[in-house]
Amino acid sequence: MLTLQSIENVKDALGSIEDVENLLRSKFHKQLTEPGIKNPVKFLQRWSYISTQITRLLGAALSRAHIADVQFLLAEIAYGECGFGNRYKMHSKLMIELINKSPYADAITQRLDTYFLDLFEKTVLELSHMSQEEAIGFIVSLEAPAYQILELLKQTCIAVGISEIDFLNTEYFLIHNAIEKEHQESGNEAMQIILDNGFELSKIYKGGEKGIKFITEFLGC
Repeated sequence: MLTLQSIENVKDALGSIEDVENLLRSKFHKQLTEPGIKNPVKFLQRWSYISTQITRLLGAALSRAHIADVQFLLAEIAYGECGFGNRYKMHSKLMIELINKSPYADAITQRLDTYFLDLFEKTVLELSHMSQEEAIGFIVSLEAPAYQILELLKQTCIAVGISEIDFLNTEYFLIHNAIEKEHQESGNEAMQIILDNGFELSKIYKGGEKGIKFITEFLGC
C-alpha cells in the first residue's frame, strides 16, 4: 500500500485508481484517525450535519458529471443515502436515532457554529464549479475512508455514553457497515469510466485532495 512518507512525486505514484484511493485513505488516517478525536460531542455534531447534507455534495458533483454512467453511479449513492426510497430510513434520520441514545444528545444536536455552516456552503459552491474529474475525486475522498469514519464514529459514540454493543446494533451502523463497500465500488467504477474516456487520473486525485482538506477541517476537533 502506498504511504505518504514513501511518495516524493504524487503524480508519478498514481498508476491506478487503487493508488488514488490508498493515498486518500492515507491522508485521512494521518490527519484524522492518527491524531484521534479530542471532542466527541463536536465531532458527532459535525458528522450529523454532514449526514443531513451529504446529498447536496452528491448533487453538486452530479451537476458536473456529463458522462451518463457516472451520473447513474452518483445518483445511486444519493438514493442510498435517502433510504432507497424509504424516508424513514434516510441515513441522516438513522444518525439522529443513534445520537438520541446518548445522554449528551441535546448538546450534540445543537446548531453548528456559523463558521462551519459557511464552510459547508462554500464547499458546495466550489464543488459545483469543479471539473467532472475533480468532482468525482472529491466524492471518492469521502467514500475511500468510510470504514475509518465508522471506527471514529464508534469511538466517539462510546465516549458520549453509547455502549459499543448498542452502537453495533443500530440500524445506522448495520446499514453502513454493509453498504460502504458498495459505495466505494461505485466510486471506483466512476473513476474507471472517466479514465476510459481519456481523462487524467491526476485530476481525480486533485479533487480528492480537496475533499480530504474539507473533511479534515470540518471534522477535526
